Amino acid sequence: MTDAPGPPYELNIGAGKTYIPGFVNVDLSDRADVTLDLGKDPLPFADNSVRTVFSAATLEHIPDYLFALKEIHRVLQHDGELLLKLPYVTLTEAHLINPYHLHNFSERSFSFFDPLQFKGSAAEVSSIAFRKVFVRYSYIGYFALLPRPMRVWARRHLFNVVRRFDIGLVALKQPGSVDIGRGRARALEARMTELAERRTRYGQGRYVAPASGSRVRRVAQRRWQIRHR
Repeated sequence: MTDAPGPPYELNIGAGKTYIPGFVNVDLSDRADVTLDLGKDPLPFADNSVRTVFSAATLEHIPDYLFALKEIHRVLQHDGELLLKLPYVTLTEAHLINPYHLHNFSERSFSFFDPLQFKGSAAEVSSIAFRKVFVRYSYIGYFALLPRPMRVWARRHLFNVVRRFDIGLVALKQPGSVDIGRGRARALEARMTELAERRTRYGQGRYVAPASGSRVRRVAQRRWQIRHR
């Protein structure tokens, strides 16, 4: 166990080989705080008892990811945060050819759960409702250096432009507006970065991120240039 506090909980879903200290870590692995099959087992938390869910490279592996998303929505509070890191749909090198990746995602995937966008366009009725706060992309190579209109065009029409993307969503549980302004977006992005860097391998001490001016961080920034839009 990682000594996670009581409700409202913060969950790391699909923990795999890593955990986040202070979170409840959920995974198929018996090393997690909560061991279950995310595609068919309900999350053992009450409705509206979770304020943050972080999940990295997990939804694409779950056969019934809609079940998992419905459970995440159920336990999240209204305006609770869902932070996802996912491979981009058109990445062929390590996504489309991976037999363990069962679903494809892009920045538009979650628009189907927003009542102001595509929700209701399908025949089935779903209680899942989220609103997007931010999206950021890890472009491959020189695509990161293109002007924004060219990046958008390349992302929409070419393969192997974006390696992965991060998306921050908030749960919609009741009528009324939620804050999706620039300040909230910056805060959620910072939170996403913080949680990604806090992930720790089981059996090891806490990971300490390289300082912003270190050579390791500079090399990483050159290789994985993250841009908006």
